[in-house]
Amino acid sequence: MGPRRGAALAAACLAGACALLAGRASGQEARAPLLEDCSTPRRALRQFIVACRAGDFERAATHLDLRGLDAATAAQAPLLARRLKFVMDQTLWVEWEEVSDEPRGRPLGLPFLEVVGSVPIADDAVPVVLTGEEGEGGAPPRWRIGAATVRQIPALHAAHGPPAWLDERIPAALHAHRLLELEAWQWVGLVAVLPASWLAGALLAWAVLLLGVVTRRTRIEWDDRLLEAVRPPLRFFLALLALEWLAAPLRLSAPAHEVLHDVRAVLLAATVAWTCVRLVSFVAQTLEGTLTHGLTDEAQVRGVRTQVVILRRIVAVVVCVVACALVLTRFEVVRTIGMSLLASAGVAGIVIGLAAQRSISAILAGVQLSITQPIRIGDTVIVEGEWGWIEEIHLTYVVVKVWDLRRLVVPINRFLEAPFQNWTKVSPEIMGTVELFVDYATPVDRVRAELQRICRESSHWDGRVCGLQVTAVSPQTVTLRALVSSANAGTNWDLRCEVRERLVGHLQRLEGGRYLPRARVDQASRGDEVAAAPAGAPPKVTDAVPDAAVIAAAAIVDPPAGR
Repeated sequence: MGPRRGAALAAACLAGACALLAGRASGQEARAPLLEDCSTPRRALRQFIVACRAGDFERAATHLDLRGLDAATAAQAPLLARRLKFVMDQTLWVEWEEVSDEPRGRPLGLPFLEVVGSVPIADDAVPVVLTGEEGEGGAPPRWRIGAATVRQIPALHAAHGPPAWLDERIPAALHAHRLLELEAWQWVGLVAVLPASWLAGALLAWAVLLLGVVTRRTRIEWDDRLLEAVRPPLRFFLALLALEWLAAPLRLSAPAHEVLHDVRAVLLAATVAWTCVRLVSFVAQTLEGTLTHGLTDEAQVRGVRTQVVILRRIVAVVVCVVACALVLTRFEVVRTIGMSLLASAGVAGIVIGLAAQRSISAILAGVQLSITQPIRIGDTVIVEGEWGWIEEIHLTYVVVKVWDLRRLVVPINRFLEAPFQNWTKVSPEIMGTVELFVDYATPVDRVRAELQRICRESSHWDGRVCGLQVTAVSPQTVTLRALVSSANAGTNWDLRCEVRERLVGHLQRLEGGRYLPRARVDQASRGDEVAAAPAGAPPKVTDAVPDAAVIAAAAIVDPPAGR
């Protein structure tokens, strides 16, 4: 590199350095407090807060009255400004309209003295005072934070600031940057506190639930189920308590602390509601087991289960509604709307009643169904042309499990306003029929004996009813009806299919199947009719047998006598 190029590079570097220094100088002049308007208490306090929010604590220190402080304390004026702003964020939320905007302060108060609030400390309260001085030569007054308040800043910070062990380890850069009235180190602390509180809650819940080791050694079972019921909400509840304890050293500002407090209150209400719902389920299970203990009647067991399930769901809905109401009352906007609605409660009640009459009637129908019990969980019903079992009963609808595993969702009013079949209303025992069409020559006693043998060998028969009767006749066939009984509808269906299959097989095997339905033709005058018939004409069938029956039976004719 030649000397000219080196000189040019050095000149460029020097020019850049001069420009950078000039820019910093101009920036410092732009932040200089010489042109700030501190002629009223409101404006002076605003200048102090704006400077602190910008992280310019040196400028904020110019709004402190440092008279009466020793040299070492006065040299820490920026630190005092930062600590005062930190304390005010926690304990004193300024309402600007209440701070005087007059050069001499409040007209009815002491001149050049303004009290904007107080900060509690131990059993006392330290006032935050602004003091003013007359301007020289007609200049406007100069207001600053009073010396009495400045002297109390160390004590205020010791009471409301972060612990000393934490404050000493926080880097200065994390104090200088702020977002939403929180310093950077507080945001970092929040990010660390949230998972730490969840972990602490899990550990505390684990320690508490070690009681399960003791309860499992006892003979009773309800204590084990109780611990299982409260395990999930207990973990969440302890996490919320840990969050309150771990967030305390962060010393959040008043708005942030209020938001965090509201969030914790909402989550706590949800946790309490969650716990109540699980306890209601535990009580319902225990009550169901107690009430059904020793009962042998399946209908009574299903009736008790239906009542317990519906009442449990009603209580759960009430708990959730109360929890939502408590949560909403914490917010001023919702509370104001609620008061407005109460003022017109008559009209609102009519409108809501008209709009929600179907929903309300459905809920009341659910309560009525739990009391009258036209259906119960597990009942076999035929509704909407479908055969199935009552699987679930909710407050507004019923789930029917159809025989092919489809689910039919039926409004609960349907079971109170329209007819339906309940095959297990009184008892699950049921009878079913099987119809067979046989020939007139069929030996009914032999078929009846075969039916009794089939029932005795079948595991689906309950031993009550097994009979065979001739219920109808037609010109071609005799109708036999087998009546069989079973313990429930599902078993009876299987029994009917089994009886039908085995009786048909028996008729097929009995004397070569000669007793199966057949069509007959009259052979008495067959020869005369054949002789009188024209050549090539088909044989004439008597009017006693319809042509359609002959065609359907493929013209099966009995063999001649003597064969």
